[in-house]
Amino acid sequence: MREYIPFDVLMREMFNQVFSPTLRTREEAAQPRAARLPVDVWVTDDAVILQASLPGVKPEDVDVTFEGDTLIINAVLPEPEIEGKAVLQERYHGPVHRALTLDIPVDQDKAEAVFKDGVLTLTMPRADKARTRKIEVKVAS
Repeated sequence: MREYIPFDVLMREMFNQVFSPTLRTREEAAQPRAARLPVDVWVTDDAVILQASLPGVKPEDVDVTFEGDTLIINAVLPEPEIEGKAVLQERYHGPVHRALTLDIPVDQDKAEAVFKDGVLTLTMPRADKARTRKIEVKVAS
């Protein structure tokens, strides 16, 4: 499982880290930056399973797509609906993004996304050619 980062994005991030962490193009400055969405991924004999915590997000506001062998997840974590002045805010609110290139072929047409208690669970069945198969060794007579 590798995270997919386009070359131009990678180079711009490296440049910004080295030379100027606040340097952004006008287009980037006009849009909020998407935070990296943390995920957990498991591989079983039958599937690749991914989970991501998206508290407060409605299922219809989560975008899950495949581009080739890259899985892309986008959502926006909402700000709390509490009136008053915040004196401490440590939890992130705003756009989140994750792009992962899957090293294990999956059957994208049979992938399922389930949202329960603020946790997105993606179950992606492994393609037949990627499944683990044990071959019985027979004794020659």
